[in-house]
Amino acid sequence: MRSLSKKVLLEDGESGATLPGTEFQVERAKGWTFVFTTSQTGSATLDVEAYLGNAWHVVHSQSLSAVGSVMVRDDHGHYEKIRINGSISGGTHTVVANGTVDSL
Repeated sequence: MRSLSKKVLLEDGESGATLPGTEFQVERAKGWTFVFTTSQTGSATLDVEAYLGNAWHVVHSQSLSAVGSVMVRDDHGHYEKIRINGSISGGTHTVVANGTVDSL
C-alpha cells in the first residue's frame, strides 16, 4: 500500500495573503505532485520553493488567472522543506502538495 504525505501549502489565498507561506518538513517524502487550484478568477504567480543547502530554491513557478486546476509532477524531488511563495493580485488560490514515502 502506498503512503502519501499531503501538505496544504496555500488554502484559499487571496490578495494580501502573507507569503512566503508555512514551511513544511518533508525529508521523509519524495516524488512530489503539486496541484494549483483557482476557485475565483484573478491573477497570481506562485512559486513552490524547496530548502536545500541552507537556501530556498524555486522548484516550479506557476502563473494563474482562470478558474481551474493545474497539476505539476516532480517525480524525483526529495527536499528538506517546502513552502509556497510569490504574489497574489486577485482571485482565490489553493496549492496542495503530495509526496510519497514509499521506498525510503
